[in-house]
Amino acid sequence: MALTNDDRVEIRDLISRYNKAIDTGDADGYANTFTPDGQFIGIVGTFNGRDELRAFAAAYSTEEQYAEFASAQHWVTNVVADGDGSEATVFSHLQMVKPLADGGRILLVGHYDDIVRKVDGQWLFAQRIVVSDA
Repeated sequence: MALTNDDRVEIRDLISRYNKAIDTGDADGYANTFTPDGQFIGIVGTFNGRDELRAFAAAYSTEEQYAEFASAQHWVTNVVADGDGSEATVFSHLQMVKPLADGGRILLVGHYDDIVRKVDGQWLFAQRIVVSDA
């Protein structure tokens, strides 16, 4: 069965919950946007399973190695989801914008290649890959 309109809305909501969690330092909220064995592959590293994902998100807002990105906002658009009622691939464009006194600047332009799964009635990331388009 193809994705329903409700599935598409819920997948977009998942992306928004992910963005809010990582941008506000909510490590538990971030980890909970993934399946228990979910994987994030980004320009800052690869993290597998909720424990590693939670630790990454906690470090993201506090450790020097992530300092430039930690104060940025994730802006995601052009979401395209294809799949069925249990799994889908999702493409979306990404900009990371750092607010500054003069208005801010774009730190990263890229896209996400995602695999999402419906687990217990909730869409979650099984795999999220960040691709820098620079």
